[in-house]
Amino acid sequence: MLIFCSLAGYSQNKSIWQVGKADNSPNEFALAPNQFKAFIAHDFGYEDKFYLIGFSKEKENFPYVLPGPADTWGGTWPTSGWRTNQVNILFDVQNLSVNGEYKLEIKLSDYAKKFLPLIKVSVNNYDKLIQLEAPGYDVNKQAHPKLNESFIDTLSITGNLAAATPKTIEIPIAPSVIKKGGNRVTITVLQGSWILFDQIQMDGPKSVLSNPTKLFVRHVAAANYSLTQDGKEIQPLLINVEHLSGKPKLSVELDGKNVFNEIVESGNYEFEVPMPIVSTPIRSRYKILVDHKIVEEGVINRSKQKNQTPADYVDTRMGTSHSRWMIGPGPWMPFSMAKMSPDNQNSGWQAGYEPAYESIGTFSHIHEWTLGGLGVFPTNGTLKTTIGDELKPESGYRSRIDKKSEEAPIGYYKVLLKDYNIKAEVTSTTRCGFQKYTFPKDKADSRILVDLHVPSEYDYKLKEIFIKKVSKNRIEGYAHQLSSRVWSNDAD
Repeated sequence: MLIFCSLAGYSQNKSIWQVGKADNSPNEFALAPNQFKAFIAHDFGYEDKFYLIGFSKEKENFPYVLPGPADTWGGTWPTSGWRTNQVNILFDVQNLSVNGEYKLEIKLSDYAKKFLPLIKVSVNNYDKLIQLEAPGYDVNKQAHPKLNESFIDTLSITGNLAAATPKTIEIPIAPSVIKKGGNRVTITVLQGSWILFDQIQMDGPKSVLSNPTKLFVRHVAAANYSLTQDGKEIQPLLINVEHLSGKPKLSVELDGKNVFNEIVESGNYEFEVPMPIVSTPIRSRYKILVDHKIVEEGVINRSKQKNQTPADYVDTRMGTSHSRWMIGPGPWMPFSMAKMSPDNQNSGWQAGYEPAYESIGTFSHIHEWTLGGLGVFPTNGTLKTTIGDELKPESGYRSRIDKKSEEAPIGYYKVLLKDYNIKAEVTSTTRCGFQKYTFPKDKADSRILVDLHVPSEYDYKLKEIFIKKVSKNRIEGYAHQLSSRVWSNDAD
């Protein structure tokens, strides 16, 4: 079966890189042909794992199968929540052609059918969602997977491809997406079950790739903040690198002057290379050297920036993946009565916020163990009064979101609700929640919904409700909630 997009000009393009052989077999990859149960034990699936073109080895660094959240062998379980996994392919473009289109081709030997995979493919800052389909299977009618599903459709991932249904996914990539220097392809199964790899290939105009041996430079950018360092204000040049081998010396030159030297050891780093602060916009040239050899150079735009504090480094989404109700990207004051946060999951142990779900159901005020409630959400268009399902972003009044618009620093949360084109901003004080919703001018029937019974870790009953309209712009009221037997009988 084939997902195909026709593109003019591909006849003159060639393969820039490829991982695996197009032979309808995954046997050249790690863990093949049947060691899927060892996926987590080999640390596959994590954000810091990568396959670097020209450096990594397929048999060691690229798993033959990628589990979805429905696969317990991939880390999902009732006490650990939904686990999403990914593979990251890195490649370094030394000479970039300005003409021609690119195409990413993902060939699968097979994929699960009981829970059809929803795949997210990211190429640098470009994202594409692909919902796999199969004859005789309907993703809209399949059951909701449990957190403790038994192993699913295991014939192919145990080495027997007799009943496999290969599929090729072709994704056109605009020339502006691929950049000189470090590039990244990330493949994630957001929903459903596993995919089985055959080959991944990038086609495009003739480009020259480098083969890093000690350091790989992922990304270089001027920071959008300034720092005070040794009594002087600087604007950092952010350099993200992956250590590959040995103890290489990383050096940076700015406008012909050496400004940074560091011995790099194991791991991923984002260095803040100090650049003198500027009062008016200027362009500077940088060079990055590894053991005195230039590995990347380019031009950056510099300008005056706001000062950064230690608190500004915090992203409150950290730790929210496969977590519980009381852990979310909320603008919470310490020991506060109001703990506002975006909610996108159904009721249960793993209710609340899961970053892998690209929708928001509501913004609710209470996120404490055994306590939840008071959801507020802006919508427009046709009125819907149910929140919808976590796996069906088009259901209910929930909305898909633009993940790139999502911000979650201390004390603030912001996101664009794509289905309504509404910018949502949330903050709170010790006792109050504040929301700001920017509605589009061209949409009719704009409204703000107040939902007194929202999904939470422990369900609750509404024993009494009182609402009074005080004025055109004000309502007051209360809801008496009861969470029965949440821990023991005496909790009543």
